[in-house]
Amino acid sequence: MTIRTLLTALSLSLVAAVASAGAMRDGAVIRNSGSTNTAPYEIKFWSDGSALLLVQGRQPRTFRVDADTTARFFRDVEAARSEPGAMQHCMKSASFGTRTTVAWHDYTSFDLQCPPLSPSVARLGTDVGVVQASANLDTRIRRIPLPRDIRMIPTATPEVQPT
Repeated sequence: MTIRTLLTALSLSLVAAVASAGAMRDGAVIRNSGSTNTAPYEIKFWSDGSALLLVQGRQPRTFRVDADTTARFFRDVEAARSEPGAMQHCMKSASFGTRTTVAWHDYTSFDLQCPPLSPSVARLGTDVGVVQASANLDTRIRRIPLPRDIRMIPTATPEVQPT
């Protein structure tokens, strides 16, 4: 193998490495805590518009988000991250309240279901709602009803002694 062939192969592999590095995608995770009647879920969302929905107790499902929403989401999560003091908590039901957050790089948003403290956080909350709608999200917990012909197991009742 000549030096020229070796250099050509090396330069082609370098070009391929740079091209693949440019194609890397960014990603964020939308998390919801779930509640008494809803299952917790995660949406893993990438900058190319692809997403993976993981609802507890169900099979993972992929879906896509349009390019405009995707670009807006990643722009808004970056703006929300740079907003100092935009953290807040709000009162919720212990049984039925849920918490929705976005994790992106070293940032985790506050609960996006609380009233926003800044316009950038409000926009991020709106974007999350659009991504959830794109996922056709249904997290209701399905209860399995008992068949009608099943009787309740009798329980012992204390005997009353005549007096």
